[in-house]
Amino acid sequence: MDFIFILDIPLWLLAITLSMVTSFTACSSDDDSDIPVYSLKDVDGNYSGTMLTESTPVSPLANAEEGEEPAGAGVTAEVKDNQIMIKKLPVNDLIKSIVGEENAGAIIKNLGDINYNIPYTPTFDESKSNILLQLKPEPLDIKYTEPIQVQEEGQEPAENLITVTIEAEKNGVYTYDGKKLAFVIKATGVKVGDVNFPNFPVTTFTFSMVKK
Repeated sequence: MDFIFILDIPLWLLAITLSMVTSFTACSSDDDSDIPVYSLKDVDGNYSGTMLTESTPVSPLANAEEGEEPAGAGVTAEVKDNQIMIKKLPVNDLIKSIVGEENAGAIIKNLGDINYNIPYTPTFDESKSNILLQLKPEPLDIKYTEPIQVQEEGQEPAENLITVTIEAEKNGVYTYDGKKLAFVIKATGVKVGDVNFPNFPVTTFTFSMVKK
């Protein structure tokens, strides 16, 4: 009896029922595709932006015109494998902080490109609108050749090593809105060779970059 009843359903009613089921399935599929899928790898990519250096002898905020934002030095970086890889890190102002304006020129002239990697551990914030980067900076090594005028006659050019202790007090932040990456690190100590450099002023590097 039941089987006969199903066969007696009007065709127009069966067609409407099937149409409603199909429409519901399609809507559900569309809704699912609109749900954003987040990954901690979203921070990976190539970036460009600026780096501000600030210490006792170097103050970009003080040197900027009234109402003008300090320009900062141009920087590029690649983020992958849980590392921020800064290419050609601008260290001129850092060198000035160590040896002063008068002595910095000769050292800067003898520097090659300085590349610096910062390992990090990523996590989401509560809203999942940002990725937080717990920075774990390692010492920054700067190798330079001693200027000719301070070498003795007939002496081979001496290569010196400056080791800078780098710390990070706060997490870096990648913001989905605008694909921006911002972080701050500080140079808190310096060694020239094996000798601690006295009276080194803490130097702050503020990075502000956008994914390309």
